[in-house]
Amino acid sequence: MISLIKLAQEGKIETTGAKPKLPIKVDGVSSETLDVYKIPLKYLYYNDQNGRITTGIAEYGEEIHPAYDNENPEYNETIAKIIENGRASDLKRTQKSIEESGQQVYGWVLDDGRVIDGNRRFTALRNIQKKTGQTIYFEAVLLPFSYKNKSERVKIKQLELALQMGVEEREDYDPVDLAIDIYQTTGGKNPIMTLADYGKNSRMSKAKLHEYYLGAVYVKKFLEFIGAPETSYNIVKESKTWTQFQVMGKVLNNEFGDDAEAQVKKNETMQSYFGIILHQMHVGVTGNTARNQVRDFGKYIVKSSENNDFNDEVIDFVDDLSDAIQDAHVKNYTELGKELSNKNDLIKKFGESYDAHMRAAKNGESVDKFIKSVKDIVKEIRTINDNNGLTGSLRYNEVSNSQLKELQSYMRDLSLTSKELFEKYGSEVR
Repeated sequence: MISLIKLAQEGKIETTGAKPKLPIKVDGVSSETLDVYKIPLKYLYYNDQNGRITTGIAEYGEEIHPAYDNENPEYNETIAKIIENGRASDLKRTQKSIEESGQQVYGWVLDDGRVIDGNRRFTALRNIQKKTGQTIYFEAVLLPFSYKNKSERVKIKQLELALQMGVEEREDYDPVDLAIDIYQTTGGKNPIMTLADYGKNSRMSKAKLHEYYLGAVYVKKFLEFIGAPETSYNIVKESKTWTQFQVMGKVLNNEFGDDAEAQVKKNETMQSYFGIILHQMHVGVTGNTARNQVRDFGKYIVKSSENNDFNDEVIDFVDDLSDAIQDAHVKNYTELGKELSNKNDLIKKFGESYDAHMRAAKNGESVDKFIKSVKDIVKEIRTINDNNGLTGSLRYNEVSNSQLKELQSYMRDLSLTSKELFEKYGSEVR
């Protein structure tokens, strides 16, 4: 294992003359004792514990092992691809800036060459070295710490958080990466600090930290629910469903107690949430619309007396859907999408129940809203009638005989139901 400090003492690595400023107080080091060095890239390797690339690295599980280029060049190449795929445009801007003006912001490196801050700059410099064939240097602060020492891991994490979230823009973190990093750092199998410690160094509020932590908990439960590998976080990234987990985590935490009965209801409601998210994936509902739907579900169903009825109504659909997806052994979002298409009937039945309950719940808010919803339905039916029984640009040569019979059946049901409702409202008139 290389010791950069030893190489510096032997005069094999030179300083730039710049004096770094520690973003936080860390036992064992001070700004006065630290220097910025010009470190040859061959002595450096990416940090597999970096929070910004948590989920990308997790995809490889135990298959990935930190190494210098002369030991195993595939390691650095693999991490470089993760970084490039995450924010290719940002990497291009950084590389162009360095090519034109040199490295303007120094990185932070451990004694053994592990880069704990400056991944994008390190990647850009590696690209420039490949492109030019010249020996390129990474200007970085050299820290006398090592991941081999468990007590020093906490100090390293403190510095990483302070540098990447306290000094730099927090938006540099993908929200899923941030959530999983919070979970793994403060909970999970090997926590190294508390949520309060994480908040102190990252400058995140306690409430926001808890929200991200709970979101990560339900992301992991969702992956288990669909039978995907536990590190398949890219399913959530690519489907753009993170905010749904963030919202559901907060609602489930606030609405259910710790007793056994409450936990059973909480688990049933969690599965209903998963059904909604899978339905959204299938029909293509994303962004603010998807988040608002999940929020409305919490507001109108979960927090109301209707929650148990809804859970009971959809439980079979959700269980069957979970079993079917698990049997397919999906590993990524593309495979999940294909399996959802294969189970279109189940998704459709769930969606119909969800839509019916949400309409009923929202209509129950006030008489005016209820009347407006009926008015909107009547307006829609009239529009269809004015368009010769179809909608939009549809023509009868596009409709099969079986579909026409299905439409007849629905219209018959509509006519009978409308007659019953008309008589019911009449009997209520005083």
